Amino acid sequence: MGLIKRLNITQTGEILLEKKPIRISKDLPLDFGWGQDLRQEENTTFKEEEEISEEQSFPDVISDEEKLSEADKQARGIIEEAKLEAKKIREDSQKRGREEGKKEATEKIKDALSTLNQAVKERKEIIKDAESEILRLALKAAEQIIHSEVSLHRDVCLNVVSDAINRVSDREQIIIKVNREDADYIKRYKDRLSGLVDGVKSLSILEDSQIEPGGCIIETNLGYVDARISTKIEVLGEALKRASEEVEAV
Repeated sequence: MGLIKRLNITQTGEILLEKKPIRISKDLPLDFGWGQDLRQEENTTFKEEEEISEEQSFPDVISDEEKLSEADKQARGIIEEAKLEAKKIREDSQKRGREEGKKEATEKIKDALSTLNQAVKERKEIIKDAESEILRLALKAAEQIIHSEVSLHRDVCLNVVSDAINRVSDREQIIIKVNREDADYIKRYKDRLSGLVDGVKSLSILEDSQIEPGGCIIETNLGYVDARISTKIEVLGEALKRASEEVEAV
């Protein structure tokens, strides 16, 4: 509310007061002091109302912004989790793929090695069978050659008997067993055979159909010497077989 200020005027002499109407111009501001106070009061009231309105609406604005921020945060978190999960799935898939690839390669290598080992085994068996067959055929051929030589050369049996007598340890009593085809021929050299070694007191020549032509068996009191052709070929075959096995082992 405006105040009307009093003016104290001191003047000597007469004072003339004239009544005239006062015209107020709309273009000119009136400033009597109280108008400014009214405007200040109105501005203060408006500011207070504005402040009250802002105070009433501000918590709502803050609440909405917090909700939006929280929602955005949650959305970002979900997206990050989805990315991590996708990365994990991709890595697991790649890992499984590598493991499956390694497993498949290992299986293929194992199969290849198994096939190779089987082939090597079969090759060895083929070679072994072939060697055995070759050895058998070779011994058979040797036996035929020897028999042919015996039939053509009667002295073959004499040489076999002489060699066998030299191998006996007990020479006092000797029995010579030969094939019937060789008996007569060997008997002609009885004295010669007795003189091959010292200490012979008795020497006998007997026929034995189980002994092949060209071979003999020498018997003494301590044992005997098998000098048959079949026995010699068998011993030769065993020696060749051992030699073949030693070569395979190397």
